[in-house]
Amino acid sequence: MKEHRPHGSAPTTLEADILKVRAFEMVTVLFYVEDLRQFIVHSIRFTDKLLGSIRLTNGETKTKEGKQMDLARAALVSEGIINQAESDELFDLINYRNLIGHQIHELTVDVGAYSNRTRLDPTTYEPIPAYDYTAAKRAKTLRLKVMEGMAGKFVMAVSMSSLEFEAAEKTYWAEIERLKKKINKGIERANKAITETNRAIRSVPESVRAMAQPYHPRNIRENGSLTKAGRTCAFQLFDAKATPLAVAYMMRISLRSANRWFKKWQIQNG
Repeated sequence: MKEHRPHGSAPTTLEADILKVRAFEMVTVLFYVEDLRQFIVHSIRFTDKLLGSIRLTNGETKTKEGKQMDLARAALVSEGIINQAESDELFDLINYRNLIGHQIHELTVDVGAYSNRTRLDPTTYEPIPAYDYTAAKRAKTLRLKVMEGMAGKFVMAVSMSSLEFEAAEKTYWAEIERLKKKINKGIERANKAITETNRAIRSVPESVRAMAQPYHPRNIRENGSLTKAGRTCAFQLFDAKATPLAVAYMMRISLRSANRWFKKWQIQNG
C-alpha cells in the first residue's frame, strides 16, 4: 500500500535519510573499489617488472583497463590471494562502481515521487531496485583482504590515498550508522501507520465504498485537486470514520490534501 505522491513533491524525512545513507555508501564504494583496482594493477606491474613477467598485457602492445583487471584477477586467484568467488565479487563491485559513476539515477529512482519508474521484473512486475546496501561493506572487506594477502607475494604499490581519505571515511561510516538507526525507527513507525490504515480501510463499510467510489477518476482534476464529486467522496469516507491517511490511500491523493479536507469536514460537522 503506497500513498499517492504528486510528481515533483519533496521527499519525506525517511526518504531523505535513506538517500543520505546511499550517498555516503556510494562515495565509500567509489573510493574502495578504485583504490583497490589501482593497488592491484600497480603492485602486479611493479612485481612483473622485477621478474620480467607480463601478466597484465597478455603479450599485447596495448591492453584495455577492463582486460587488465581480468588478467589481474586471474593472477590473484593463481597466487592464492583470493578464490574464484572473490574474483567474481571484485568484478561485480567494479561494475557497480561504474554504475555509480555513470548512471547514479538508477540507484536513487526507487525512493521518492518517481519511484514508479523503478525497473520491474518482467515476470512478476515487482520493482527491482538497483541499489545494493551490501556493496560498501563488501568492498571494504575485500579491499583489506586483497591488500593484506598481496603483502607477502608482491612488491607493494605505495599510495597516500588511504590517509587522504581517512577523515572522510570515518565521518561517512559514523553518519551511515547514525542514519540507519534513525531509518529503522522510521520504518517501525511507518509499519504501525500502515497497519492502522489497513484497519481503518477495512472498517469502512462496503456499502459506503460502493456509494463513494473513492477510486473513480472523476474525483480528481488533472492538477490533482478534488472535484465536487471528490469532495463529496472524501466527506462520505470521513463520515464512516475513515482517517485522513486511509482516505489518502483510498482516493490516491496526498496526505496533505486529505488532512486539509478532514479539517473542512470537522468544521462542517462541528
